[in-house]
Amino acid sequence: MRNIIILFLIIFLFHSCNSDNNDYFDNTPLKNVSMKPFSVPIQKELTPKEKKLEFIKKFPNGEIKMKPLYSYKIYARIYSKRFYRVGMDANPAPYDLALGWDGLEKEEVFNTIKARQSFRWVRWRLKHDCIYSVDEVYLRLANNHIVPANENILKGLQKLKKKDIVYIEGYLISYVMKNGNKTASGASSTSRTDRLANSCEVIYATRLVSRYGDYK
Repeated sequence: MRNIIILFLIIFLFHSCNSDNNDYFDNTPLKNVSMKPFSVPIQKELTPKEKKLEFIKKFPNGEIKMKPLYSYKIYARIYSKRFYRVGMDANPAPYDLALGWDGLEKEEVFNTIKARQSFRWVRWRLKHDCIYSVDEVYLRLANNHIVPANENILKGLQKLKKKDIVYIEGYLISYVMKNGNKTASGASSTSRTDRLANSCEVIYATRLVSRYGDYK
């Protein structure tokens, strides 16, 4: 009996750890989005009105103040999703999404790239049969720190799974954050060619669309 209970717990834990994975590959196009599916993310200069914007989010023991750098839209395939419960930036940006586009959304390509997230980074490796080079994948796959603008968008983030298609619009941001006695500042990457340190996009998400709904 004890062995059966232990086996049940192992199965339960395995299922919980993989609850963000899909069992199938969904290619249904998203509706009511304003960009071509899986095209290069759209990064636009701010309007005079947008340049005056400041976003503030408060959380227990602190707050984050954000300024937009560019408006931003991305339509991509989720290669990996990671939830962060601890860390100074876990409150404003609890989820990271590793997203691929411009050919990387295809199932036959997805299956040749292994992506894994940890410590706010994504690490990936190519299998021998991947049709893209390392340099080409760097241009088409990025780790994104998502700051949801409200609780509804957070709910949309929570529903997402690996292999899902997602559309996100909002802003690439710079930020100053206070958490207790600690302070931190930083900014999103705004280049497709940077690598390693500071190469992740930091997105203040004002809208999220997936097969689960339109969140804004």
